[in-house]
Parts: sequence; C-alpha cells; structure tokens
Amino acid sequence: MLAAFAAAGAESISRGLVGERTWFLSAHQLWKALWPGSYLFFEVRAGDVAPWLWDPLIMTLLAPPAYLLLGVPGVILAWTCRPGRELTPQEQEEFEEHAASLFLYDELSREAKRWARETGEDPNVDDRMPTEDLIDLFEKGPDDEDDEFLRDLDNRLPPAR
Repeated sequence: MLAAFAAAGAESISRGLVGERTWFLSAHQLWKALWPGSYLFFEVRAGDVAPWLWDPLIMTLLAPPAYLLLGVPGVILAWTCRPGRELTPQEQEEFEEHAASLFLYDELSREAKRWARETGEDPNVDDRMPTEDLIDLFEKGPDDEDDEFLRDLDNRLPPAR
C-alpha cells in the first residue's frame, strides 16, 4: 500500500514529464517517464524472449494506473493478513501481562501522587533526592551492630589462599 501511495505521488509529478493532460497515467507511461532506461531494457529483453510477450501480454498488464496495480494487492494483503483472530487463553494472558507492564510506570506515578496528597506532602516535590536522615546515617558512620555483622561475616567466609 505504501508503494501505491508512492506511485500516486510519482504519477502526479511525472504528468509534466510525459506531457499528458489526462486524469491518470498508465503504469507503463509512468515507468517510461520515471525510469526510461530500465523501461527500454525490459522491453528489449522481453522482446528477445518472445515477441508476443511484450506487446499483448505485458502492455495489457501495465495498462491500469500504477497505484491500482500496487494498491489492490496491498489492500487484499492488508485485509487477509490482519490479526482479527481469537486469542488462545495463553496468548490473552501474555497480552494482558504486556499491557500491564506498559502502563506500570503510569500507575505507580498516580499511586505516588495520591499517597503524597494523603500524607500532606507536596506531590510535585522530587522524591529522588536523598533525605537528610539518610545523609546523617552516612555521616555518623557504622554503629556497633555493623561491626558485629562484619566480624560475623569474616568468620563465615572461607580463608583466603
């Protein structure tokens, strides 16, 4: 379908190149206007294979506008390959998990703002900055429990070789 849109745009540009004042250009006129070298090469090659191949067969196939030649198969493919089928329970569950993970951040943000309003805090304050309690904890240094934990950890580790 993208190629059909591109062909429709190219047709409007190439009308001036061909000098036609018709409503549409056939696909072979568009091809000849935009890429004359490849058009002549293909015409000669098709004539070498079989003389009847170019004039009655290929010219008939290239008679409609290029956007129709490309658009009709594009629409048919888009219609037949669309995902309109029923999901299995496993696929439905996986889809719901993906959807939930996509919107998790939004849900957590709403919950945090609601919690801030309920506790009387300003919901627009950046809460990623460390609090003064945390800074005081680091400035105070380790306490006796930390020393005991580290001594116990040293006893549980295997001896260094």
